[in-house]
Formats: sequence, C-alpha cells, structure tokens
Amino acid sequence: MAVMWSVIFYTGLAVAAFYFILLQPVLKKQKERKKAVQSLQIGDEVVTTGGIIGEVMDVVTPPDGPTELILQIAPGIKIRALTEAVDRRLTTLETTEEGPQDMSEATSQPETATPNEVSRTSA
Repeated sequence: MAVMWSVIFYTGLAVAAFYFILLQPVLKKQKERKKAVQSLQIGDEVVTTGGIIGEVMDVVTPPDGPTELILQIAPGIKIRALTEAVDRRLTTLETTEEGPQDMSEATSQPETATPNEVSRTSA
C-alpha cells in the first residue's frame, strides 16, 4: 500500500515540476505577446514570424475573420499580415522630448578606417 502512495506522490511531483519548469514560462510569454499584439497602433514597427520588418499602416478587423495588419515594408510597398504572424514590436512612433539628433555633427568628422576595417563612407 505504501508503494502505491509513493508512486502517486512522485507522479504528482513530476507533473507539478513539469508545469512550473516548462509550461508556465511558455504560457506567460504567450500571454505577454498576445497583450503586445492587441496594443499595436498605427506607426508601430513590427517583426513578423517570417522575419519581415514593417511599419503598421492600418489595422483591419473584419466581422467574421482574423484581424489583419497592413504593413509598409518599403516606401510604396504594402503587405497584409495576420496579427498571429507578428513576432514582436520594435518601436513606437511617439514623440520624444529630445527630438531628432543633429546630423551635421555626425557628418562633419570623416570616418577613418583601420587596415582591418571597411570604411562606411561613400566615395
């Protein structure tokens, strides 16, 4: 009889360990991803599961289907993607207090390349 209870105890212990070690982090990550996708706004930059990076131009919610995003991947090139295909959000186009950086400082000093580096300046 004691052997039966020890088998039941260790089986329950193994199930609990499986849940807390393997299953709970995955479920938590899925929940966070779903929350992030639901909070997508126009202007957000996202990465799809296929590796395509694009800016959200529109969110289309049909009455009888999955929610679609219109992504602009290059100027003038738009694609449709399902929200399930969004892997993560990269940026949000919100105004910052600092504003854009002054590019004149970056271009005034020429880059010098060492013999082992490739220069990134154009000729």
